[in-house]
Amino acid sequence: MSSWSDGKVQANGINLHYHHTGGDKPPVVLLHGFTDSGLCWTPIAKALEADYKLIMPDARGHGLSDDPRTGFTMDLLISDVVALINTLQLGKVTLLGHSMGAHTAARVAELHPELVRSVLLEDPTWRKPIPESARAEAARGLQQWGDSIRAMQKQSLEERIEDAHEFNPLWSSEEIIPWAEAQGQFRAEIFSPTIEELTRDWGEMVTELNGPTLLITGEPARGSMVTAEIAQQVLQHWPNGKHVHITGAGHSIRRDQYQAYMTAVSQFLTEH
Repeated sequence: MSSWSDGKVQANGINLHYHHTGGDKPPVVLLHGFTDSGLCWTPIAKALEADYKLIMPDARGHGLSDDPRTGFTMDLLISDVVALINTLQLGKVTLLGHSMGAHTAARVAELHPELVRSVLLEDPTWRKPIPESARAEAARGLQQWGDSIRAMQKQSLEERIEDAHEFNPLWSSEEIIPWAEAQGQFRAEIFSPTIEELTRDWGEMVTELNGPTLLITGEPARGSMVTAEIAQQVLQHWPNGKHVHITGAGHSIRRDQYQAYMTAVSQFLTEH
């Protein structure tokens, strides 16, 4: 990482911070998940930087980017990525996203296909609609998650790292340290009842993804969001789509099963 650089771009009234590797190589923009930061891609970027130029932005309200003074909506997250690509004059890019970042990547590809060469989606937040009868319980779960983040932020970095090693035994230290740092940087005020609405528009959107697309899923029993049923549903609409299921992985697939994940990603990038 010693040779990596960082910078900021203006987007929708705020400064977006990003790290990037060097060289005149095909650009890959890495979009992290909720509460993470751009540097949470460090192990992946190190593995790919010899062949690609990696750009790792911090989403608004995350990492070293500004607080989301202008709001925190999917439309703004999409517009932020477009501003990054255009300001840095990246041309057509490959987008690799995880969770919220995966859904954002898919929406950028849907709305701005002229900017996107291909898309890789690590367990996007695509679930069946929550029944009205379960909305109250879901809201309580979201509130509890927010409370747990706030409690974690009262810990020292060392305490967060120690707890992460205990609760995520499959994660390497290279994954845990930037994750623990990102949890401390995250602006918890983003949590609100509307957060659950951020990625609910996936059903119609996936029918518009016509370019090369890789969907990477884990096991729902371990916390992966995309079920086999949903994966089958979306692949029916993708003329250039591919699905890789990785056993032994939960929602953070690359952290749980790094080698299998990198094999799938590297093969797709080589082909597209």
